[in-house]
Amino acid sequence: MKKNILYIVLSVALLASIGINIYQAFFDDESYLQNTEEIYIMESGILYNNLEFSDGEEIELTYDFSNDDYTILKEKYNLEKIAENGSEFEKAMHLMNEFAPRLTHKSNYDNHIETRALSLLEYSLNKKSCGINCRAKAQILNEMCLSLGIFSRKVWLMPNSRYDNDCHVVNEVWDSTLNKWVMLDITNNEYWIDENGEPLSVLEIRTKGANQEFCTPVAIGEETKDVQTLKEKNIDDFLYIMKNMVYIEYLNNYTVGENETIYLLFPENLKTDYEYIISENSVSRPPID
Repeated sequence: MKKNILYIVLSVALLASIGINIYQAFFDDESYLQNTEEIYIMESGILYNNLEFSDGEEIELTYDFSNDDYTILKEKYNLEKIAENGSEFEKAMHLMNEFAPRLTHKSNYDNHIETRALSLLEYSLNKKSCGINCRAKAQILNEMCLSLGIFSRKVWLMPNSRYDNDCHVVNEVWDSTLNKWVMLDITNNEYWIDENGEPLSVLEIRTKGANQEFCTPVAIGEETKDVQTLKEKNIDDFLYIMKNMVYIEYLNNYTVGENETIYLLFPENLKTDYEYIISENSVSRPPID
């Protein structure tokens, strides 16, 4: 009888121990995999170690404002009315907010549709079964902005690990009022701000992340009075972008479609055999008319 009781007690203790381990592995907020602060420490450290860029080629990025597609795009999708008045950034935000909810996201989209706004909109707009990826969405927004005379570019945000095949593609527009580039993420319908609510560029976000200075994504329409709460709310998007900020890719010409050379803004601490490396100044300076 005593042996049976002892076996029962030991069995209960063993099951309790297994249960605790399972809980800690999958549900405990203090576990490493679920601790967002620990993940941010790791990601910001990677960025900090790769903060400085290699000396690259000084080139002039060009922007096409005269493609025949633009007239069709503006008229068919009523872009001038949607963009309304305001700064370049505000117009781009209006466009993004109109079309982002109407484009279903599909991360494994195979890019079988021509990477051209008119073709992509015909395929995917308001069609939940025809999702597209961030690269295609960014192309749509880029051509829309260019059609309205806004300096706009598509930018690839790339991770550090050679085993990580997941990257993210966003847009930057030049805002003459702010006198700077500002990042727009049409996939998440977000832009990024600092502690004072000022919109940020890709490079500003990257630098702040590396130095653990405040910045946060903000969805269109979200209140920005309490930026710390905003960051906590959007922490998943925050960590995702930080993961993909190690190096950055640009096209040398922004127009309808993707048929130009890709340039890398690449950290000096990393190695690459890729031929086309761009200077930081080439992508941070104002666009040239």
